Amino acid sequence: AAREALRASGHPFVEAPGEAAFYGPKLDVQIKDAIGREFTLSTNQIDFLMPERFGLEYVTSEQSMTRPVMIHRAPIGSMERFMAYLIETYAGAFPVWLAPVQLVFIPIADRHLEAVGRLAQGFRQRDLRVEVDGRSERMQAKIRDAQLQKVPFMAVVGDKELEAGTLNIRRREGGDQESVRTDEFLTRLEREAQLPLE
Repeated sequence: AAREALRASGHPFVEAPGEAAFYGPKLDVQIKDAIGREFTLSTNQIDFLMPERFGLEYVTSEQSMTRPVMIHRAPIGSMERFMAYLIETYAGAFPVWLAPVQLVFIPIADRHLEAVGRLAQGFRQRDLRVEVDGRSERMQAKIRDAQLQKVPFMAVVGDKELEAGTLNIRRREGGDQESVRTDEFLTRLEREAQLPLE
């Protein structure tokens, strides 16, 4: 039945005789990591043994007892293996929608902390993952640290930005910085943070 289902799916597959688990056949999804090593990302196993061992039965529509077939399913394998795959694939520089921190606010001086905290809260209320770097470090050190942590965006905020209602935006890749109205950047970040469902 598994073979027929795979054929009907139209996806390519390779049969590996003798590699089934002792309790029944299995379907593994193999992928290659960033350096070309193949590993199992996902597995689905049909288990004929455990229902028998546990004495499992159910009543059919004909009112007779029958033994079920158990399916073991791990759509993304182990969470650790899946996370390792993502980290290797993106070299830690996750796309915005996946990044643990999507934006870090960098106040230029301590006097900007309170206003920056309010800005950050507005972004959080829109379900964006933001942090404020309130450390008493030089601004360049904060920018460097955010880039090393591979945060997609940094927003530097000082007197000029607070007066104009703008953010000085830098990307983790470096390059040109841009001055963007706060509401425009909020909309842009929300769009980039959307889970890409295709």
